[in-house]
Amino acid sequence: MLVPQGIGSVLSRTIAGSNIDKFGSRRIVLAGCVIGAAATVPFAFAGPHTNSWLLALWMVIRGFGLGAVTMPLMVAAYVGLDKEQIPHSSVLTRMAQQIGGSFGTAVLAVILEGAIAAHHGSLADGFHVAFWWSAGFSAVAVLLSLWLPGAQRTPPAEAAPDAQPALVANAD
Repeated sequence: MLVPQGIGSVLSRTIAGSNIDKFGSRRIVLAGCVIGAAATVPFAFAGPHTNSWLLALWMVIRGFGLGAVTMPLMVAAYVGLDKEQIPHSSVLTRMAQQIGGSFGTAVLAVILEGAIAAHHGSLADGFHVAFWWSAGFSAVAVLLSLWLPGAQRTPPAEAAPDAQPALVANAD
């Protein structure tokens, strides 16, 4: 069931990567988190009789949102760094990915286990609770994405201090 999510992730990377300079990390990550959160909600309503193809479609959409988040976040981690700082940022972002992914999985596993116990062993009810929490965590990510850098504005060529003066055609 995770293959469709991977397909969605791959599909979004080209779009997200080619638009980082145009829109900035903030807008792309914000959109990706909103898509990921919204595409998680249907799983909170899924049951044993839910169409598997419909869930696969939602996984593609969810993967699209999650995939759109990855590259702009990595770009944002390197904005404004000196050449000597880049290796340190690389190590920190990689550690954050590994620890964050493991921590998030562990937290949702504990939530799922507690929800199954609270619903007297009902797997469907337990998963509904866990997916609502997952959507909630994605909503928090939406808020956090507002602190990411926006699009970098470059001054017009005429405003650059070392720019050549513009040639003006003679009106005669």
